[in-house]
Amino acid sequence: MLLGAWGGRAGELLPEGRYREGRLAMAGAPDGSEGDWCCGLFGEPGAGAGSVSGKAPAGAGRMSGRALADALAGALARNGEGALAMMLWGRFAAVAHDRSGDRCWVVRDRLGAHPVVHTGVAGGVLFAEHERDLLAVLRATPAPDRLAVLGWLESGMPPPGRTLYEGIERVPPGGRLALGEGVAVERWWEPRYGGVEGGTRAELGERLREAAFAAVARAAAGAGRPAVRLSGGLDSSCVAAGLAAGGFAGGGAVALGGTFAAQPEADEGALIEATAGRTGLRLELVPHEPGRSMLEPALAHVERWRLPPGSPTLFLWRPLLARARELGVEALLDGEGGDEVFGFAPYVIADRLRGGRWLRAWSLTAGVPGMGAYGEGRLGARLRVLRHYGLRPLVPDPIRRRRAQARARSAPAALISAADRAALAALREEAAERPGEGPVWWRMQAHALIGMREELDMAGHFAREAADAGLAIRHPLLHDLDLVETALALPPEAQFDASRDRPLLRDALRGLIPEEVRTRHAKSHFTELVLAGIGREEGELIEPLRRPDAPLRGYVGAAALERWLALTPADRPLLGAGLLWRLAIANRWLLAQADTLPVQSP
Repeated sequence: MLLGAWGGRAGELLPEGRYREGRLAMAGAPDGSEGDWCCGLFGEPGAGAGSVSGKAPAGAGRMSGRALADALAGALARNGEGALAMMLWGRFAAVAHDRSGDRCWVVRDRLGAHPVVHTGVAGGVLFAEHERDLLAVLRATPAPDRLAVLGWLESGMPPPGRTLYEGIERVPPGGRLALGEGVAVERWWEPRYGGVEGGTRAELGERLREAAFAAVARAAAGAGRPAVRLSGGLDSSCVAAGLAAGGFAGGGAVALGGTFAAQPEADEGALIEATAGRTGLRLELVPHEPGRSMLEPALAHVERWRLPPGSPTLFLWRPLLARARELGVEALLDGEGGDEVFGFAPYVIADRLRGGRWLRAWSLTAGVPGMGAYGEGRLGARLRVLRHYGLRPLVPDPIRRRRAQARARSAPAALISAADRAALAALREEAAERPGEGPVWWRMQAHALIGMREELDMAGHFAREAADAGLAIRHPLLHDLDLVETALALPPEAQFDASRDRPLLRDALRGLIPEEVRTRHAKSHFTELVLAGIGREEGELIEPLRRPDAPLRGYVGAAALERWLALTPADRPLLGAGLLWRLAIANRWLLAQADTLPVQSP
């Protein structure tokens, strides 16, 4: 477990630490050392690809544990901080301590697959993988970060870098804590625009498919029995096809899928069976029990992790994960992240406008996936696309910031006050203004593939899910640098198709997955299952919100909350299921910490 302290009082901040040297104290001893450097590695360093060039250093993929830590320490001694980019890749966190200079780096991997949080305290800094690890050693539990809580309620995303606890922040993907006489958060890596690669559509699709299959092979490597969490969608089917192409089907790889007989709109059992049959994977279907408690796993998560869960669907997938353990699965893969890595880059419309190619920009609006379904409303839809993806990104930052503030203040009565909405908008606009290289479309795609996932704390959520399940859960479409770089090098206009999303991958998977899956564009949703779960446990989830002393009332507008509470279960909108869940579980999270978390006034 990564847990450490830095500062003149590091030993007092972490009194049970097994390692103390200079101003550094850590819960465990370093994995390796050479010369003045000692290094600790956490997560799965070397399990994925990536270096300065995006490729793993020759031979380094065979290193692990102490050998890799020794090699990193030696490289740091010889090459200084450049060794980080030369030697570190995969899904990891690392601590590198220069004992002679009494300085330290706490490093997070390029794509942010491994979480790292930190907080300043009197006498130094504490850092760890999860918020709960810091809370266990802090002398007092921090109050909630008001804007972070409100951002999470609104969209599931706290402002960039923030956590739900005041003063506890995240190290960004490709970032590090630089600890010495002072404390700084720096970037040791960030994506760089290198142009796009040419080729026919068929060649581009084949390149993307092969990169995806290679990512799957890396994620499954070393697992005696890998598995895929399979749905009826394109992305998890691509992972299943990747396992088959890598020869894992013959080695006992498993396809695990959930079935929902009571909810036909969510059930994809027939499609799962077809994909497992086509790829040769052993199939295990796990039926959902309609009466299963939605609240119980959520409250267990709050108790164990001191955070509300990042998804309301824990109750749907817990039986599937239990079955994976029974089968002896050593690595469970899924298709998370496929929508972004295989998706189109709409902001190329802004680049065409900026370059004076106005007709080309207008023609691209007709190729936005789904545009073909608009019929008579097509012209209006194209104009909205032009405004959102073409004109808005070209507005100068100061004007965009003022407009965002004005929209936040003038929005109709909502759960979040106008002042809070304006403060949230300012934080998000400030983060969006960080300068970057490359065209607009590329910077926005890089943000979608790295930054947006970080704002959703996907790495933390998935790390907690894996720990609770007692499984290695890996996300080859989400956390593989080679695949991300391949996707970012595709010509952006190649993914425009008015009738299909992810067209390059769909074409490249012809014959490798069932046609009914390859050509399917609809998605199954669990919204009705979530609403039904809330209804079943109304007394535990919704009724506490009606109390005048409900802690959530210190964060949201009373009138807007009452409007939501006045809705009967039958009248609750499907699109509001996620918000209703977040309101209810945030209230339970606040109640669970009532002894240390004071109620705040709006």
